[in-house]
Amino acid sequence: MAHIPAPLLALAKLRAETCDVTFGTREHQQTPPHSHPTTNHVLVSEGTLYLTLDGVETPVRAGDWCTIPAGAEHAERFEEATSVVVFWVKQV
Repeated sequence: MAHIPAPLLALAKLRAETCDVTFGTREHQQTPPHSHPTTNHVLVSEGTLYLTLDGVETPVRAGDWCTIPAGAEHAERFEEATSVVVFWVKQV
């Protein structure tokens, strides 16, 4: 797998009625606990996302998927350059 190509990163977000898709690369970042009204399906294409969900931190490595249920409090940590594709499935 590889980092997301520059043309996709430049798009940042594709919007649709039932699902948005975002592309991003993060490094040396951490998000505070938060939640979203969408169910998020995350594909890590390079690096490692350290996802804290239900108080447990889990490494999600390149080639792996994870799901963050709508309304679930979670936090994310990125030590190395990590690329992700996130599918934000809306409650319709």
